Amino acid sequence: MDDATATPVRLTGPAALRWGFRFARDPLMATRRCFETFGPLVMLAEALPFIRPGRVAIFDVPLVLTAGAAFQRELLADPETWRGVSLLPGGPRNSAARRMSLGLTRMTGQRHAHYRKLLAPPLRKASVEALGQSMAKIAEAEVGSWRPGEGGDLWDYSRRLMRRFAVELLLGGPSEQANAIADKVSRLMEHKWGWGAFVPINLPFTRYGRIVRDAEQLERQLLQWVRSKRGQADGRDLAALIVNSPDVDGSLPVDMAIVGQLPSLLAASSEASQSALTFTLLMLMQHPHVARHLLDELRDKLGGASPSLDAAGALPYLDAVVKESMRILPPVPLQIRVAQSDATLAGQGVPRGSRVILNGFLTARMPEMYPDGDVFRPERWFTITPSTFEWPVFSGGPHSCPGYWFGLSAVKIAVAAILTRYRMVLASDARVDYQVQPTMRPLQRVPIALRRQDGAFAATPIRGRIRNLVRFPQ
Repeated sequence: MDDATATPVRLTGPAALRWGFRFARDPLMATRRCFETFGPLVMLAEALPFIRPGRVAIFDVPLVLTAGAAFQRELLADPETWRGVSLLPGGPRNSAARRMSLGLTRMTGQRHAHYRKLLAPPLRKASVEALGQSMAKIAEAEVGSWRPGEGGDLWDYSRRLMRRFAVELLLGGPSEQANAIADKVSRLMEHKWGWGAFVPINLPFTRYGRIVRDAEQLERQLLQWVRSKRGQADGRDLAALIVNSPDVDGSLPVDMAIVGQLPSLLAASSEASQSALTFTLLMLMQHPHVARHLLDELRDKLGGASPSLDAAGALPYLDAVVKESMRILPPVPLQIRVAQSDATLAGQGVPRGSRVILNGFLTARMPEMYPDGDVFRPERWFTITPSTFEWPVFSGGPHSCPGYWFGLSAVKIAVAAILTRYRMVLASDARVDYQVQPTMRPLQRVPIALRRQDGAFAATPIRGRIRNLVRFPQ
């Protein structure tokens, strides 16, 4: 049966409260259990606490949980009715935190079309392909600075490389200012899903208060950084494009427009790729036969040389490994859409203001397309061609992620550069838990050691809640 014909299950009172708290604590496992218990369309309403800045109220509109390609298609195809939410947490009216939540992901209509068209040229496939040699050189330089025998955090290794790609290739070149700003944007994203972020008490010791003050400091740094870009047109620098191009009304963008756009661009250009690279490397460490097969392909086709974008893009097993990693542990496993008016979903009336969770994590496990969905099996990609709604890693519809080619290419280049030089080994005492903020991230450090690549792949037993999401080899 098409999942969009499913009969909705409406939970109220204590049941809604119970599932709401489960979702807040672990949204991936909560939605999986909810799907298994009630089906792919569940409405949580009444007696579900919902906190708005300035007041605490009972949730008077549903929180809707969905899973499946049909729901992805229905909502993502109509962004005017179903508006996206910010990657950043927001804050009180007239605050820097509120201004930073007004980026591309929340725009609709002419304003969205204007900025999407403005930012599209450096992100097109041809433009990304032209960056191939530069991307390979950056990867070789960064990975070459790592030392065999040293230990470190897998997330940090991934962050360093993905950050360099974003800052040096999309934001005007190496910049300590840009790196410091990107760090602050990342910290704000971490606060988005924390319990305290939804309690609008603006005091120095509360999480909400820290968000407000961190955003004020970030806004000052952002505006100082972009001053040097005014009058310096550069069609490959997303920040320079924003600063020097007319706004939708034809005037140069004011500070508010700049502050609204740049934090989400910084987040989108590196955070999702960092997540994808982290979990791809983790999957390779836990699946020695996959790592061995991939290394054979890299050595056979690249000869150990620094991979160019064209070479990496033509490697079928590398493509399959990266896509399978993004499927089983999506960089952004959940998307949220908000009804801008009274609407229908799967033929059911949904009131204005309803928040709908689009569950890419579960959609990419639907057995019709992905048998044994919890198993990491790159070979499946040689026989399937899912639509963007069946593999919603980069969203879909008219507001799909414009950085698709850059992100996918960056992860491929990074994996190739790392694997041809090093064998990563997970520490024997490593525990891997996860969090969604809103990208998929390890909850704590993932300790690894670097070894010179000798092909001696072997899995280390892994502990932690990651085992709830992936069926690892015995």
